[in-house]
Amino acid sequence: MTKRVRYFYRRQAARLVGRALQALLTRTTVSGLENVPPQGPYIAVGNHMAAVEAALMVVNLPHVPELVGNGDVPMDPTFSLIAGWYKFIPIRRGYVDRAALQEATSVLEQGNVLGAFPEGGIWDDTLRSARPGVAWLSQRTGAPILPIGFGGVRGAVGRILRFGRPKLSVNIGPLMPPVPNPRSARARREAIDEASEEIMARIQALIPAPLNGHGEIPREEKYDFRLEITDRNGRPVPLPAECAIPYGSDLGYYFHRHVLLEVVYRNYRLTGARPLADYPVLTDPARLRDALGVALDFYRRMPIFLGYRLGYARAERVMTALAALHQALDWAAQQGFRVKIVPERTLIFSDDSTRTLIAPSVKREY
Repeated sequence: MTKRVRYFYRRQAARLVGRALQALLTRTTVSGLENVPPQGPYIAVGNHMAAVEAALMVVNLPHVPELVGNGDVPMDPTFSLIAGWYKFIPIRRGYVDRAALQEATSVLEQGNVLGAFPEGGIWDDTLRSARPGVAWLSQRTGAPILPIGFGGVRGAVGRILRFGRPKLSVNIGPLMPPVPNPRSARARREAIDEASEEIMARIQALIPAPLNGHGEIPREEKYDFRLEITDRNGRPVPLPAECAIPYGSDLGYYFHRHVLLEVVYRNYRLTGARPLADYPVLTDPARLRDALGVALDFYRRMPIFLGYRLGYARAERVMTALAALHQALDWAAQQGFRVKIVPERTLIFSDDSTRTLIAPSVKREY
């Protein structure tokens, strides 16, 4: 028997206000509503590159969804009031959060709609692999999965605040059947893995290329890192062998994912790390060293933060490289030198043309 979703009237009011704001402030097109089941249970899933996708899901589905969201990082101040008012199921990412999974299971078992974003967060500008949670919930409850592709979302809130009317799209695809639930644990795991891949493939097919905010998607990306050091007269100075910085590719990747640092000083309010974000223009090694020290202390206290987002092997390499960079900056500061942090992200396109980026290229663009 279907049980009314919690905070039903509050959320219905939010949906009505949201629809009015959507019509007033954006140019949003919605397609595929005929694919939505007449009632729950089902799991609505979509891509997640900004914050506006959650609002688009809530406003445009015909049912009131119970959302699953971040429960391991303090909420971004920009959206904490709205998120706190609508309420969602907080999940501790990187852990087996049994309480959150049980609550999500209960939503579906009661015949309601669950909204989730399988990528598990916002720290990249491309689609990532799905985390297993959605497929596991479908397998556990027998709920089908409704894929949604959101277009034009990156930077949409910023364009609205600049009095623009961003062109957004909500494309709802055909319903996916529940994930099979075979007898053996190995077969269940394989079914979850296969379904997770299929979920992201379905979502990607629903994202319109002209609205993805990036133009052509590069066929390959390469990363590198170097630390340029100059003396008081502006002459280049080589880095001593004992201060060599390993894993340049991984370190370059880290510096281009600005959100990995922004969360430290913005969400956790460790403002001492903030100067590290100014690396494109800041040349004082002492200030960079001190800011990096604050970030390193945070990552060491919470190893799961980078581990969940980068994978534990890459996170370990990034931590080793950051520690070596800290040592190199300390050496440069003692010598009275100036430095320039240069992480390179090279995009390689289908025609073999390339574009190299130095400044942080993956920011939270609401």
